[in-house]
Amino acid sequence: MLGLLPVAVVLAICIRDATAWVGRPFPGFLFLDSRIVVSIGRATWRSPSQRRIEWGLITAVDGKPVTTAAAVHEAATSAGVGGEVTYTLRQGADVFRVAVPVRRFTWGDFAEVFAPMLAVGAWIVAVGAALVVRRPGLAEARAALAVCVAIGLALITGPDQYGPYRLTWLFFLSLAMVPPAVLQLTAAFLWWPSRWRGRIVAAVYVIFAALGGALAARRSDPALFLTLLYIVYCALANALLVYMGTLTSALVSGHRFRPQIALALTGALVPAAVAIVVFVTYPLRTEPVSVPWFIVPMGLWPLLHAIALVKLAEPPPAARMAS
Repeated sequence: MLGLLPVAVVLAICIRDATAWVGRPFPGFLFLDSRIVVSIGRATWRSPSQRRIEWGLITAVDGKPVTTAAAVHEAATSAGVGGEVTYTLRQGADVFRVAVPVRRFTWGDFAEVFAPMLAVGAWIVAVGAALVVRRPGLAEARAALAVCVAIGLALITGPDQYGPYRLTWLFFLSLAMVPPAVLQLTAAFLWWPSRWRGRIVAAVYVIFAALGGALAARRSDPALFLTLLYIVYCALANALLVYMGTLTSALVSGHRFRPQIALALTGALVPAAVAIVVFVTYPLRTEPVSVPWFIVPMGLWPLLHAIALVKLAEPPPAARMAS
């Protein structure tokens, strides 16, 4: 478990940086260090004009060109809480201006936006680590830990993506590692052993590590960045479909561990269903995506999956009695 010490260090850094937001002026919306505005936030932040700015690139502030995210934050700080800043944004060929009042980041904002990312991310890693401690020799447990670390780090470094941008590279690398980690879990948990299994999974890890590096390196190009991001999301969706499809197949085939498989499947279906609802209803929404509603259900999967794996690894009652 000493290998998880870097995760604890990253968590400490991200908690410190996230709490440093409290009490400070901020633009009233969140954006990446590439100056691309995101849809994460609180309903209380939203003004009618702000729906248009999501996924737009900030190119100027009060008529002055900006090339860094730090310059945008500095403009909001200079204007002060209650002041108004006019942002020039570009979405494809469309260039427009939006005036947005500067807000103060409160503990309520922290509790609704940043705290769920940090808490759920830490919880997911902790559950994965506890599973490996309980079943150290189980390949399925180690594969589950890989998924937990990838998802957990992506969530823990989530607040950093909106400032101060110290760990942007780690966020994108962790995000890109989720699809191959899910593939590894599927292979370890449900596939028959094969000498090609490890090679295939290792090759997929290498490919997605390169994709994560490309995401971090090309994040200042909105068109290419979003294309690469959608590739990762599409790969994750397909990896989850393979995982859940294999679980479903094992469930209906009369596998002797059906209760455990049903438990693991339930843990995967709940957050997946929430994600589908978010993506389907997003075009109709007039407020930002609620972080707790979207992220908190993700904490259910590692717990149910860990319980399923522990039960799966336990010898049957007859064997325990014989011993």
